[in-house]
Amino acid sequence: MPLKVISRKGTEQLYLRGTVRRVPVYETTGTSNPQLAEAIRIKREAQILNESVLGPRVSRTFDEAAIGYLDAKDPGRSQRDAIIGRERISDGKLSACLLTDFGAMLCSRIDQAALDKVIRQRFRGRSPATVQRSLIMPLTAVLNWAARSPRKWCDVPAFDRPAGKLSRGRTRWLDYQEADRLLAAASPHLWRLILFLSLSGARIGEALALEWDDVDLGAGWATLRNTKRGQRGHLAGEDRGVPLHPQLVVMLANLPRPRSGEGFVFLTPAGLPYAEREGGGHIKTAWRLTTKRAGIADLRVHDLRHTFATWLLLARVQEEVRETIMGHRSSLTGRRYAHVPQPAAIEAVSLLPSRAKSVQSARPYPGKRVQDQGVG
Repeated sequence: MPLKVISRKGTEQLYLRGTVRRVPVYETTGTSNPQLAEAIRIKREAQILNESVLGPRVSRTFDEAAIGYLDAKDPGRSQRDAIIGRERISDGKLSACLLTDFGAMLCSRIDQAALDKVIRQRFRGRSPATVQRSLIMPLTAVLNWAARSPRKWCDVPAFDRPAGKLSRGRTRWLDYQEADRLLAAASPHLWRLILFLSLSGARIGEALALEWDDVDLGAGWATLRNTKRGQRGHLAGEDRGVPLHPQLVVMLANLPRPRSGEGFVFLTPAGLPYAEREGGGHIKTAWRLTTKRAGIADLRVHDLRHTFATWLLLARVQEEVRETIMGHRSSLTGRRYAHVPQPAAIEAVSLLPSRAKSVQSARPYPGKRVQDQGVG
């Protein structure tokens, strides 16, 4: 019995039902549009016919494998973003990802030549570690899933690793004097961000995604939403709470805040949200000029997170508390109640001395009038 498009009680979505070459089919088309459902029926029927004669290698594409892998394995946020992209704050479009690189390509056709082409087009000039982490590892994971029985959509992948030295992790951090020099050399908008990163341990992406609704100045607490996968293996995309150092409470209290209470905490000098970037690219130029003025070499934005962790260690904060603050230690209760302030964590960050340079008063962002910002 050939496939037919049918309706189903209780849902607007149309379904496919029938048998093609002894393969029973009863599945949703994912649409309520009859024309689109009919096109899906034709494609699905042709796919089954091709597979019955030539096998799945001639019909299964990377986008099918990617969606199947994500549903089956539920990987961490960073790998998920590398595979299907993430919505950019600046324009609402998806970031570059493996779906844009390989989407309609057959899994069986993705070989070393196809990989090298993507490296030349999208990863030119990037470090071997970035190529490995953002391209080869997630691509291999998807194709390994596709190659397993009973799917056998392709062979098990065997890609060459990129030439060059892979990073084994950095231990760069700032002492208090270096941190003060960096702050002194920063412009007001970057100074606020550097201070927050240095005294909270937040990642740059987490800080720039922080919204006023998730900041409790009275309790000295902030909730970071959909944070990166922790080093100790807790679930990706989870929320985590961070204590606010007393100096951060004062600094945030002096920032322009919309009357509605909504919106991002950290904005560009023009008063706009930062665009989506990787590895501190949101502030790349400003960061380079600031570190140059401060006379500090070989420093990355992420090193401020290492700096905060080191300062906690020097302040003799207990390991369990340090791990919790950094997001390395997690529990179901902690994830569910990330918005609830933790006294031990708040007390721990208060042990760190405030940094030099007095809190700068919050001035309206140059690109907007005061009345347009809704500053109360």
